[in-house]
Amino acid sequence: MAFPTSCLAHLPVHGVWKTHPIGHDLANCTWRIENGEHQYIVKQYSHDAAFGRQTGDTIQLDALLAEQGIAPAVVYADEMTGVTVQEFLTGDVVASIFDPIQRAEQLAEAQLQVHQLGVDVRPWSLSERVQAYCNALEELKPGRGREARSDCESYANLFSAWEHGPRVFCHHDLSAEHVFFRPELKIIDWEYAGYGHPAFDVASTIVINDLYDDEIDTFIETYNQSAKHMIDREGLRDWIRLVALINRIWFQLQEALEAAEAEKREQKATAADSEQTTTA
Repeated sequence: MAFPTSCLAHLPVHGVWKTHPIGHDLANCTWRIENGEHQYIVKQYSHDAAFGRQTGDTIQLDALLAEQGIAPAVVYADEMTGVTVQEFLTGDVVASIFDPIQRAEQLAEAQLQVHQLGVDVRPWSLSERVQAYCNALEELKPGRGREARSDCESYANLFSAWEHGPRVFCHHDLSAEHVFFRPELKIIDWEYAGYGHPAFDVASTIVINDLYDDEIDTFIETYNQSAKHMIDREGLRDWIRLVALINRIWFQLQEALEAAEAEKREQKATAADSEQTTTA
């Protein structure tokens, strides 16, 4: 994905900007830009339908969370193109904490604060979102799509528990790299956030950060000290399996979309070469 240069005209300061890619997948691309004095983060969301999102919802969510002070300030946003420009954070991230037990404690405290948020956003269904993954995957890789849908059917009880169980605001991608704990708590990368089951969100955090048993024990103990909905270690095992399944489907979809886009680029290049040959 090419850098969205049109956003530069909307920045509060101007100059010659250098762009540095810092993240790329089919769901979004991210750049750090700097002009020697100022730095910003530029993000562009894409393939919303394939990833079960409503166009513009993520942009609106970024702004709502920035207003609550837990996410970076939004400098510019365009819902139609999926482009947002945010402040560049320079604090310490939880991933920089050397002691894994302290990291687990900080992650649990951040998770608690997320679960205590009240955000006015459109609710979404985990089952419907994962079915969107499966549908998009089946269009590109029919065998894999059907297999993914079949695998999901064996977790029908957990999908139902997600829909009808306790509801809190969840991040769903709480990597230690996404949590700035100094000088104040700020969290980035909210594109999968929304109201959901707290145990699913905790399981997501455990899987994303690859926590070991003693770290999981510390996380759950810290979380349960102030949580409205207690997390049971035994019950968490099934949620972790569901998270692992959804992550696998997501990565398969990402791989299939990348292959399809690469094929389109190759066909376009071949057509251009053919046109040049004919003209010559």
